[in-house]
Amino acid sequence: MNPKPTDPTMRIVYFLPGPMSRGPLGPEELVRRQAFLNEHAFPGTEAVVRETENGPASVESSAEEYLSVPGILEAAPRLEAEGFDAMIIGCFGDPGLAPARELVDFPVIGPGQAGALAAAQMGQRCAIITVVDEVVPAIRRQMRGYGLEGLVADIRAVDVPVLELRQRAEQVLETLETEAHAALRAGADTLVLGCMTMGFLDVARKLGERLGVPVINPVLAALKAAESFAATGVRPSPRAYPPPRKEIAPVTVG
Repeated sequence: MNPKPTDPTMRIVYFLPGPMSRGPLGPEELVRRQAFLNEHAFPGTEAVVRETENGPASVESSAEEYLSVPGILEAAPRLEAEGFDAMIIGCFGDPGLAPARELVDFPVIGPGQAGALAAAQMGQRCAIITVVDEVVPAIRRQMRGYGLEGLVADIRAVDVPVLELRQRAEQVLETLETEAHAALRAGADTLVLGCMTMGFLDVARKLGERLGVPVINPVLAALKAAESFAATGVRPSPRAYPPPRKEIAPVTVG
């Protein structure tokens, strides 16, 4: 684990769009995720995990993505005011990414976008392997919205719900490998894990060694993007994400 200074030079917040600590994984899951992020962060970076008190326990549909947006929009300006240097949305679907960027002046990173862009640099055609089939159409729309539809050769699922991934980790790894081989036959040369909980299982390196192709962990892609943009002072373009002309009333999340 990287030693962390008592006075970090950069603070990154990983924001969960639902009350994960009140679900079956419990508050210890937030502690585990924070430790994972700090283990992989550069020296001088402190990663902090926060969550909203409302929102879905997990995001496995477009409806749940929309339900998670109010908590993100309420939190983003507050977290910026607390002095964080960048914010990572804790969901591969990147809910609320564009409107959050309109409300703040620090980098807001969507792991789905960061993971796909990383895959574009490491290969020519990627496959995204996610949790359940119901998420596949939403990811297709997401990638189309980013202009990355042509990059994606295939989107597949392991058919394990988000909140069961950890307890079924060995099965998930086996199914990931099976689905990955099918995706490679479909023309993919690079893989992206399409779920943040899957990313926190830390199986990307092992899977990549087995398959012989790059496997992008969206957790780490988002973390490194956040560190990079924060360190270089790059902010979202106000032409792409113009601040609202009129004052936005506080978002009610309860």
